[in-house]
Amino acid sequence: MFACKVMIKAPLEQVKARFEGYEDMEFSQKGDWVLAEDFSGTQLFGWEVSAWLELAGEDELIYAYYDEDMNTEFIFVQNGLCMRAYQEYDGEVDTDQGEDPDIPISGWTDVADYMDDHMV
Repeated sequence: MFACKVMIKAPLEQVKARFEGYEDMEFSQKGDWVLAEDFSGTQLFGWEVSAWLELAGEDELIYAYYDEDMNTEFIFVQNGLCMRAYQEYDGEVDTDQGEDPDIPISGWTDVADYMDDHMV
């Protein structure tokens, strides 16, 4: 089991264009945001923070991933800056940078809960 989603605060067609060539992606409009779901679970996993900054451009971006092997990733980009980066692999924290009081992420379950609450 895994979940892999990214939300970008941009028009739907612009977000789709950023993922051109990616397979197994589904897009849906959520107010001012576009939710993109990667049903392969592998296309977005393991990206460097710099790649997320490039994908976001000037737009806000939230990316979240978790799987049953205790791997989890959470990236929040705002105003061209990475506000929060959390990456955990096999239950061991790899990256834990930045803080956002509105998005308290400190582990695998926090990422899963965030996705259930905000990325549906």
